[in-house]
Amino acid sequence: MPLSVYERAEFLKNSGWSGVSGEPIGEDWSQRKYFRIKKGAKSAILVHSVPDYDPKAVAGHKLGDFIDIGKFLSSLSVSVPEIYATDLNHGMMLIEDFGDRDFIELVSDKNKQRQADAYRLATQCLMHLYKTGASIPIDITDYSLSHIHKGRQRVVDWYVPAVLKSKNPDSLLKDYLALWDKIEIGLPPVEKRFLHGDFHPGNLMYLPDRVGYHQVGLIDFQGGMVGPAPYDLVNLLEDARRDVPEAIKQDCLNQFVAVLSAEERESFLAWYPVLAAQFHFRVIGQAIKLALRSDITRLMGLMPVLSRHIQKDLKNPLLAPMRQWFDDLGVSFDPDIKIDLNEIRTFIRSDAF
Repeated sequence: MPLSVYERAEFLKNSGWSGVSGEPIGEDWSQRKYFRIKKGAKSAILVHSVPDYDPKAVAGHKLGDFIDIGKFLSSLSVSVPEIYATDLNHGMMLIEDFGDRDFIELVSDKNKQRQADAYRLATQCLMHLYKTGASIPIDITDYSLSHIHKGRQRVVDWYVPAVLKSKNPDSLLKDYLALWDKIEIGLPPVEKRFLHGDFHPGNLMYLPDRVGYHQVGLIDFQGGMVGPAPYDLVNLLEDARRDVPEAIKQDCLNQFVAVLSAEERESFLAWYPVLAAQFHFRVIGQAIKLALRSDITRLMGLMPVLSRHIQKDLKNPLLAPMRQWFDDLGVSFDPDIKIDLNEIRTFIRSDAF
C-alpha cells in the first residue's frame, strides 16, 4: 500500500507544522521516503516509512531502531539528528535538518588537502566511537548474525556464475565459507564495538558550525550493530563507490591505530584486510543481484571499482588461500570483464542470497 500523503499532512499538523508541504530529498533503496519541510526560517526532515509492525519493516530499517540507536549515539556525544516528533504507528518521524552538505561533496573536492582533511575528520569520529562504544546498553544485532556478514557469500552466489557462465555446484558455497573459517581462525581475537554498518560519505553530513568530530553528522544508522571494530573504517576507506587515494587511506589507518594498545593494533590490522575483502565480495554480488532481482542497475557501474578493490585485497598474504581458491576456479576480477545480465539469468541458483 503506498505511503499516504494524507497521513503525512495529519502528522505535520499534529506536530505544529500545519500548512507546509515537503520537498522530496535523497534516495533510499528501502521503502523510506524523506522530505525537507520549511516553515519560515525553520526546517526539518520528515521521514515516512512502513510502520515497524508491518512485515515489510525488516531489521535494520525500523524507525524504532533509529530512535534507540540515536539516543545511544547522542549519549556518546556524537552528532545525530534531534528527534522532534514521532508517530510510529504510521511510520513517521520529524527530525533535525542537517542541511544538504554531505561528505561526498568534501571527498570529491579537487583540492587533495581538502579531501584528506574530510577523511581525517570522519576517521576522528570513528576513533571517538571506538573509545566510547565498547559498552552498548541497547539490544542490537550482532554482526556475525547479520545480513551484512552473510552477504560475503554473494560473490559466489552471483558473481562466480556470471563469470563462469554456469550454475554453481552444490558444494561450492560450503567450500568457500569453510575457507573463510580457516582464515579467520588464524587471526587474533577481534575487538568488538558499535558499528554504524554503512559508514560512507553519503551517510555523513558536514556540520561546519560545530567543532572537531562533531562536524560529522551521522544519518541512516538504524542498521547499527555490534561487531568487529575495523568494519566502519573499512567502509570509509575501502569505499565500494570510489577509489580513495592510497596516501589518504594509509594516513587515516595510521591515525586510527596510533592510539591503540599493541594488542589492539595487531588485531585491528589483521582483521582490516579480511573485512575489506568480505565487504567487496558482498557488494560485487549485490550489484548483480539488484540488477537481476529488482531491475536496479546503477551499481553495475561500480563493477570496475569493486574489481580493482578485490584485486588489491587478494594480494594480502593473509588472503593468499582465497586468491588461490578463485584462481583454481578460473574466476577473474578483471575490471574490464563485461557481464550480460540477460545471458546469466539461468546460471543463478534459486537459493542465492
